[in-house]
Amino acid sequence: MNKLLCRLWGFALQPRAIPWVVLGSGFWLGFLAWVRQLHLPDEGRYVGVAYDMLRSDSFWVPLLNGMPYFHKPPLFYWLNEIAFMVFGVHEWSARLPSVLAAWFSALALYFFMRKHRGVEQATLALVVLVTMPYFYGGAQYANLDMLVAGMISLTVIAGAEAVLRSLAGEPYRMMSLGAAACAALAVLSKGLIGLVLPGGVLFFWLVLTGRWRKLGVLLWPAAILMFLVVAVPWFWYMQHKFPDFFDYYFVHQQFERFVGQSFNNPQPIWFYAPVLLGMTLPWSFVLPWLFKPDFWKKDGSELKFLMLIWILIITVFFSIPASKLIGYTLPALAPMAALIAEVLYRGIHGAKGSTTMRLIGGFVVASVIVCLISIGIFRFIQSDSAQETGQRISAEFKPEDTMVYLMNYPFDLAFYADSKKPAWVVENWPGLTKRDNWRNELADAAQFDPVTGKQTLINIDGLLPGMCKTDNQVFWIRGDHQMPIYWDILKEREPFFVQQNQGTTWKIVTDAKFKSKFCPAG
Repeated sequence: MNKLLCRLWGFALQPRAIPWVVLGSGFWLGFLAWVRQLHLPDEGRYVGVAYDMLRSDSFWVPLLNGMPYFHKPPLFYWLNEIAFMVFGVHEWSARLPSVLAAWFSALALYFFMRKHRGVEQATLALVVLVTMPYFYGGAQYANLDMLVAGMISLTVIAGAEAVLRSLAGEPYRMMSLGAAACAALAVLSKGLIGLVLPGGVLFFWLVLTGRWRKLGVLLWPAAILMFLVVAVPWFWYMQHKFPDFFDYYFVHQQFERFVGQSFNNPQPIWFYAPVLLGMTLPWSFVLPWLFKPDFWKKDGSELKFLMLIWILIITVFFSIPASKLIGYTLPALAPMAALIAEVLYRGIHGAKGSTTMRLIGGFVVASVIVCLISIGIFRFIQSDSAQETGQRISAEFKPEDTMVYLMNYPFDLAFYADSKKPAWVVENWPGLTKRDNWRNELADAAQFDPVTGKQTLINIDGLLPGMCKTDNQVFWIRGDHQMPIYWDILKEREPFFVQQNQGTTWKIVTDAKFKSKFCPAG
């Protein structure tokens, strides 16, 4: 095994290996993206929004059950739509934006370090990054976290490259424009953090290294114009179309979520320390060597300092709000991999080089095993996906049929059932509490489209009257197996399909027999 790894390592350092390194890293990150069902709620929600936009031909306005959904900007949804149109609607295409974001950011780190630190450090950084279970999992997860992490990484790397080119007297303006474009795409990925975080990293790097005058390399008029041209039009158009958009998106979804205490997932301030250390094992075992003073005094200290600032800015920023999610610190993984690569490089060329090579080989094998086992665990233990229900009813489901969700909103069911129109969601809508859940997400969306909201968000006492207004309409009603206790229309009715631990689906047609039994005359 060690001989094989050494031969592969020797090959990877040769110039002719670059295409194989590029393609191999992309294949590794994406080849298993199809094997598991969508994870709820996040994957189901964000993929469901993209699917809703596709079926409704609404490229500009994100939709949740047919209504404008402004929790997040549109870039992930746009990429998802394009993937669906090119490759079809399935899990692999749903996760393709995350795979590509991870791949491009990993390659950016590789080529950046190859130029400034050498081929060995670059290859080590790439191997460490793509085999980190944390990074690999983010690449395999269809939500916004890896996309914004990738865009932040691309912005920092492009911005740093522009500065270094300027210092060396090389042409830098195209790279500066690229950094501005990436920052704009980061904003379109997840909002203002796409500008604040990479901007903060580059700002503190330049100021603390005494090169603050080089801020002009990044903030010259053409770069600012590039950022505005890419980032602003969508936000301007949404405000023009929906006058309450700015208040809802920037005030409520950006600032209030950051400083508020009422949102989900409250965690202590130290939450991300064990997350970063634990989810990057076994590579994080190398991190104690960063505390050796001579590590920072050797060559390349300027770029090492950039990576350190990068990690600190990301971690400190996301540690401030009470609400914390694991995926938020994905942007810190690229610089962490770079610093780990520097430690390993010194080990390879030190007195214990052969031991370090064996250690690297063992870590690679262990990391790959952990990544693959993690995918397998998610594939077989998840019980909340509606995949089985959707695939079961899709054979009989017609475009004109209506989905009805009783006291629940399965984000992924429309995706798996190939439903072509919004569902009726039955709930006690006037009695909503102020919580961060699917009910409030739908209610918020209805504020921007009251007509569709009235048609799709059905109060408990409005379901039967609504059904009685139709003739020979097919309704697919999904809810808990205990729903027949509360709904006369389901009593003594044979379920169409029962998914274990997930829900029961009934098929009802509002024909003459149904109306004579449940609908009052006149």
